[in-house]
Amino acid sequence: MENLKTIKNRIRTIDSITKATNAMKMVSTAKLAKINNASKFSKKCCDVLREMISKAVSEAVFKDVLDQNSWLNRNSGKSLIVILSTDQGFCGAFHQSINGTAKKIVAEHDDAYIEIFGKKELHSIRKSTDRSAGSPSAGRMLNIIAFSKSVASMVMEYVIHHDVVDVFVISGKMRNMLSQDAICTKILPIERGSVIDSECVSIDGSWQEFIDAAFSMYISRLFVSIVTEHLIAEYSARVMAMDSSVRNANGIRDELSVLYNNIRQAKITQELTEIVASVECIQ
Repeated sequence: MENLKTIKNRIRTIDSITKATNAMKMVSTAKLAKINNASKFSKKCCDVLREMISKAVSEAVFKDVLDQNSWLNRNSGKSLIVILSTDQGFCGAFHQSINGTAKKIVAEHDDAYIEIFGKKELHSIRKSTDRSAGSPSAGRMLNIIAFSKSVASMVMEYVIHHDVVDVFVISGKMRNMLSQDAICTKILPIERGSVIDSECVSIDGSWQEFIDAAFSMYISRLFVSIVTEHLIAEYSARVMAMDSSVRNANGIRDELSVLYNNIRQAKITQELTEIVASVECIQ
């Protein structure tokens, strides 16, 4: 049976763990509330740009420009898989969900380029495949806008210089506060709608620049939306994991406190019994 000192040390350890997990829960909750507000604006911007791109793609006036556009008309090339993970743990089953989806997509594209952002996923992917994967980004997602622009630039660099046709992004998405899913978003090639039958007009170079800029802006804003959704899922998963940890730690502490009190009371009772027995022997 454990002695009182050992049980007391265990109780102190659990108290320290509870303080740390409570702090992580509070930080994740604060970040989640902040990102939730930014997510609404990001989605609106992305929806407006998507509508603009869709309208441009379907209009006959842009037909000549779009026929030569590299974002729409690549018939052959490789795929690029961008995996968003985390640098920190304590997210419950969130990592397993991302890992399972990533392995499935990687297995389906044997010759794909792989770029991973987050240390948690890098080791798993490198272990499950003999292909090299990009190094995780240091200090990623500290600034959502800057990080999203850097990832979008990296994607456009692959498209322009590495003959990439398909681009897949594996990230997290919050279904509700208790459940987070891993999703695979195919962001390229952008689907082209049917062109309206009408007489086409000649387009000068400025329109080509406009279309290219619109596509580039759309990809950047799309990544802002994807990264924001991913962080919302990550922080919500961490909040729930920390909440569960705190409740479990409190339960173990209560059990240890009861055990500590029982052992202490037993020792006190034993000492009183010995004192009474000694007095009776003397008499």
